[in-house]
Amino acid sequence: MTAPDENQFSVGRSQMVQSVTAQSAAASEPRNAALDGFRGLMTAFVLVSHYLAEVPHGQPVFMVGWIAVTSFFVLSGFLVGRLIIEKQDRANFFTVFYIRRFCRTLPVYFACVTLVFGCLTWFAAAPWISAHKAFPLWSYLVFVQNFFFVAANSTGQHWLTPTWTLAIEEQFYLFVPALFFIVPRRHLPAVLIAGVALTVGFRAFVVYSGTMPQMARLVLLPGVADMLFCGLIAAVLWKTEGIDWPRHDQTLRIAPLVLLLVCGLLRMLDGETGKSFEILGPLALSAAAAAFILSLVRGAPEAKRFASPVLCFLGNTSYSIYLTHLSVVGLVHGLVLGRAADIGTPAQLALTLASIPLAVLVGWVLTKLVEQPITAYGRSWAWSKSRRPQRLPVITAPGAALPA
Repeated sequence: MTAPDENQFSVGRSQMVQSVTAQSAAASEPRNAALDGFRGLMTAFVLVSHYLAEVPHGQPVFMVGWIAVTSFFVLSGFLVGRLIIEKQDRANFFTVFYIRRFCRTLPVYFACVTLVFGCLTWFAAAPWISAHKAFPLWSYLVFVQNFFFVAANSTGQHWLTPTWTLAIEEQFYLFVPALFFIVPRRHLPAVLIAGVALTVGFRAFVVYSGTMPQMARLVLLPGVADMLFCGLIAAVLWKTEGIDWPRHDQTLRIAPLVLLLVCGLLRMLDGETGKSFEILGPLALSAAAAAFILSLVRGAPEAKRFASPVLCFLGNTSYSIYLTHLSVVGLVHGLVLGRAADIGTPAQLALTLASIPLAVLVGWVLTKLVEQPITAYGRSWAWSKSRRPQRLPVITAPGAALPA
């Protein structure tokens, strides 16, 4: 993807006014069930990967967690980017944006992390508790655990390993809203693409320089920001006026398959010592996820299947499931068999499979009791009807008809 030329944007004062008026009149897009279903499928991928693959006797065929994590990042970037574009002209944008985000993500996160730490303290002497280096509670509560991961070259306590992705998101969204205000709208696509390039460059530096632990490219924001940037780019494209989407629908459906094949080819060509997949694979997968998300919001035939009640249920409870699923399976195996989770014996496999609905149940309870009520309170903070003066026009696609 290349940065659009400046002549692709409307810049005249009258065009600006009319574009802003049209944008203000448009209502925010309703919740998309297909995107909830997509999130639900990725939640299932996480459970399958962590329960059946990423254990001592795990099966590599179930190693799909990397697809899920990348897709979560891209989807988050798309949804937040779309929200910023829709609401950034509201007078109370920053207040409402951060209050809603706080209510949506932090209370249930704090509750889950505190509960898990309590379990780890209670069972600290048990032989089935991970012996990995433990990091202080405060590092998780202020979202800097990923820096501890790199400093120790360890993911710390296994049950809390997934929280590094939440640290990345909180760090990213501290500055992203400001980015949309600081960068002129006509330059935004180029800046986002530059961010993608810098991320790939950082991964290449870590892989080849040997001056930083390889963990840095996996859990630090500079090593994974391209996933979030791809979501933001998809949001900018989706909110760009004048794109002939029907002409691109087939491409959006084919592109994810092609890009997944590229990931597979990179892996095969790498062999034992190759580094191309480690550097370029995350970007190829991010682009695939971004194209697929756009195809879903466009109403591709796949969208109906992703809007299934089961997938949407998993999608709507995904956050709490994601935060607690490792502690659930760890407690089940530890309390029943006195061992860490594994699938090496029939008894271990049976307990792991039984832990799947239990993890979903725990996630559902936390969603109902903690996440949903506080999220509802956050949404009670309404967007102001008064609007900031728009200093920049809405992006228009090349060749798009401009207002008369």
